[in-house]
Amino acid sequence: MGSPQVFHHHPIMTCVWVATWALWIIPEIVVSRRRPENDAQKSDRGSKFVVVGSVFFGIYLGFIAADTVPSLFVGAHWKTVFALGIAVWLGGIVFRMYSIPILGRFFTPDVAIARDHRIVEQGPYRWLRHPSYLGGLLAQVGFGMTMTNWLAMLLPVCCLAAAYAYRIPIEEQALVRGLGPDYSDYMRRTWRLIPFIY
Repeated sequence: MGSPQVFHHHPIMTCVWVATWALWIIPEIVVSRRRPENDAQKSDRGSKFVVVGSVFFGIYLGFIAADTVPSLFVGAHWKTVFALGIAVWLGGIVFRMYSIPILGRFFTPDVAIARDHRIVEQGPYRWLRHPSYLGGLLAQVGFGMTMTNWLAMLLPVCCLAAAYAYRIPIEEQALVRGLGPDYSDYMRRTWRLIPFIY
């Protein structure tokens, strides 16, 4: 089967894929340009680069898997899987880009605690501590589905999940140090990524 089926003589679906890719990457480039305030307490420990690297490494592995393991092609219903993948991909993008402005200037690619940092509990932050990361994971799931290969579905999201497993404890430790018991209380009444599960 070779490379993802969508790229074989399906120009409309290819255009949909490219447009979704652009809707994903362009806002991420804008967000990545944010910088912490000069007096912010920085505690990133390289986690920004781990996350960014995991996204692109996962994408690379997705394409490689689709190209080199054609036996794991999803089969006759690949168009349905592709369409669902686009929907999940867009859903993840929208949820992530909805979550980020709610945090406002407190959201930065680097782990950094502003001098006047406060806990935000509006929108999804009422239940989740890291909703933008959930959106990122959903986007990777959707991207993987558009590869229409079972292995390519797993590798991108697994790479990003591993990166978040590294970053989230660093971020939460920094927030506990910066905000004290209030953030510890917030942690006890919210979930990290998935309500009622994690």
